[in-house]
Amino acid sequence: MPNLFSPLSIGRIQLPNRIVMAPMASGCAFADGFIGTALADYYSQQARGGPGLIITEPLLVLPPPEGVATVHLGLYHDAFVPGLSRAVRAAHDSGVRLLATLDAPASMSSGDSASLRNITEAFSLAAWRAAGAKCDGIMLRIADRSLLHQLASPRLNRRSDGYSGTLEGRVRLALELVEAIRERLGRRGMVGVRLVADEFYPDGLTIQDARVIARRLVGAGVKLLDVTVDLQTDVQLARFPGWCIPLANGIKRMLPDVPVIGSGQLGDPHLADSVIQDGSVDLVMLGQTLQDNPDWPLLAREALKEAN
Repeated sequence: MPNLFSPLSIGRIQLPNRIVMAPMASGCAFADGFIGTALADYYSQQARGGPGLIITEPLLVLPPPEGVATVHLGLYHDAFVPGLSRAVRAAHDSGVRLLATLDAPASMSSGDSASLRNITEAFSLAAWRAAGAKCDGIMLRIADRSLLHQLASPRLNRRSDGYSGTLEGRVRLALELVEAIRERLGRRGMVGVRLVADEFYPDGLTIQDARVIARRLVGAGVKLLDVTVDLQTDVQLARFPGWCIPLANGIKRMLPDVPVIGSGQLGDPHLADSVIQDGSVDLVMLGQTLQDNPDWPLLAREALKEAN
């Protein structure tokens, strides 16, 4: 029976344990998009704490719109590769795997059809650069009000072309990106997706929609699913330890052979271990817990040893 510190294989990647660092903003990004010393040190510190997998904060595959001042990480030019390589080396030196989260400015969700068709090249080139930096794979986001989330959501999508309407149209770009990345990278192209399972609105994405999307993503070649919820909703939600696990398990039960990440206040090592042992999810994601205490994996291991 697997537990929190059991190894896990995802395609050609071997994780030393089931702890995942969430793709939260580090607070170390700058407007030029480069990974500087502070950010490399941040990932190095997180890796030394001992998670099995680090998922980076988003790296933009295209520059922010002209005139828009924003702090961000970039992967829209070869010049960004050396900085990302430093972060990857820091993770690998500690035996930790690293996936680069790729994204595009969310404002592109209202661009014309030609813009969306052309964006696949930007994503696939960024994935190629991530591979050049020795990343273990890439993550796409249909969550967090990102470009792909806004297209997939019936509530947020305001288009009237082939990227709107039915669920098939709304997830069309996501599937095109997966296929383009896998075609460019071949067997090196491990692709995961962060997927919103519920928007908590009657006219929003539901767990039934998420199941359909997940099945189509896996059919296109996705090897890892990070199941989350729309945390930017203004709907009042009861949040308690493990509150998102049932939604993640709803995807897991449908796709038992695909590793699924669950989250939602899992900072208690015994709770995190239990949702792995009972088969609810395959990995647990921690965000603020790891930012506040990068040594949490080391402490959790000791706590579980003492309990046994």
